[in-house]
Amino acid sequence: MAGKVLIAGAGASGLMAAVTAARAGAEVTVLEAMERPGRKLLLTGNGRCNLTNMDPELPLRYYGSGQRTARLLTGRFGAQEARRFFEGLGLLTTEKNGYVYPCSMQASAVLESFLTELRRLHVKLKLKERVRRAWREDGQSAREDSGASGIWKIQTDSWRYEADVLILACGSKCLPETGSDGTGYRIAAQLGHTVVRPGPALAPVTCEGSFLPAAAGVRSRAAVSLYRNKELIKSETGELQWTKYGVSGIVVFQLSRFIENGGKNGDSFWLSADLLPEFERAYLADLLKQRARKLPKEHAPALLGGMLHHKLIPVVLAGTLQAGKSAGQAKTPLCRDLTDDMLDAIAAQIKDFRLRVTGTKSFDSCQVCRGGVDCGEILADTLESRLHPNLYFTGELLDVDGPCGGYNLQWAWASGAAAGNAAAQKINSCSLTDCPGRAYGTQNQ
Repeated sequence: MAGKVLIAGAGASGLMAAVTAARAGAEVTVLEAMERPGRKLLLTGNGRCNLTNMDPELPLRYYGSGQRTARLLTGRFGAQEARRFFEGLGLLTTEKNGYVYPCSMQASAVLESFLTELRRLHVKLKLKERVRRAWREDGQSAREDSGASGIWKIQTDSWRYEADVLILACGSKCLPETGSDGTGYRIAAQLGHTVVRPGPALAPVTCEGSFLPAAAGVRSRAAVSLYRNKELIKSETGELQWTKYGVSGIVVFQLSRFIENGGKNGDSFWLSADLLPEFERAYLADLLKQRARKLPKEHAPALLGGMLHHKLIPVVLAGTLQAGKSAGQAKTPLCRDLTDDMLDAIAAQIKDFRLRVTGTKSFDSCQVCRGGVDCGEILADTLESRLHPNLYFTGELLDVDGPCGGYNLQWAWASGAAAGNAAAQKINSCSLTDCPGRAYGTQNQ
């Protein structure tokens, strides 16, 4: 009789674990808390689903206590393996600048490919079944356990399931309306695992500044650097989106995981935005001086009309010329009244526009979370718990996160494949005496 694997969560990593375990001969049941599976998967890549990234250094791009684990598993199951896997599901992929998408450019095609394969493999998918509690039948603690597998019992609101192996793929706290409400963290903690405090990652950043509403809606290329106090943390270049509360866009998302909301130990965070990264400061200063001499009777904004978005011009000038309380209403001097020092200051402001960071947007607005189950308590090659035999973790539930661009979905595929395969191989190599679970359900009385 095939061993029984129960997977909590039908997101990206849970679906991958289910397919992998079923293909390896396990009898698989997937419990999903929502009415539909893969809700977050449908949102990825703005509905196009950025499946992975052809970055040759992809395994080195991850953060968290599972950094080495992610390096191992994405090195073993990387972008090429992911593309071959999806091709095996009948899903063709296309690449643009290293970013890999389904040829249809539809996340729904990715989800449907998984569901078709689950049906082919006779995997049971139970919807509206949120896991409330999980425990081992033998009741032994991790330190008392001598290696016997026991039977896992999983309680939902309406049913009790039993299985040889439990894979927790419940996700993080990111976008809780999709089902990722932190349930997995709670269950992991109940089982004795350490949970590194979760926080938003790949999130918009909130900043101070009365000028922000005036700049809201602008998209501009910029090189953005994040500082903690005076220490440079990281720099990124790309499209910067200005909002009424701060800044957003991929260039900001890549930096947001390093920001501690509310600061830590008195730390302060701030951003430096180079609004014209292709040009040197000295060149811009000379250009401004030449323009000022040619346009003596024009007001100062005329100098920047061919350089910056019109909404950003009063913002930059207000910061350098101190012209009134409101950037949008400020009276500005004529070009003939601008001294060389003032023009140098405008060039400096363009190259180093500073934003005081107040935090990041909440879990409702982030794409992934940092933090999660401490990977020091997980076997790196299989993702099996060091505390409980036959308990596995995958995807966002673990303390692993990567940058934008398909890296986090690649981690979902790699971790799901590792856990699903290891779980199936382990129980299929056990004797019936060693693996007594029978994965049946008993309805609550």
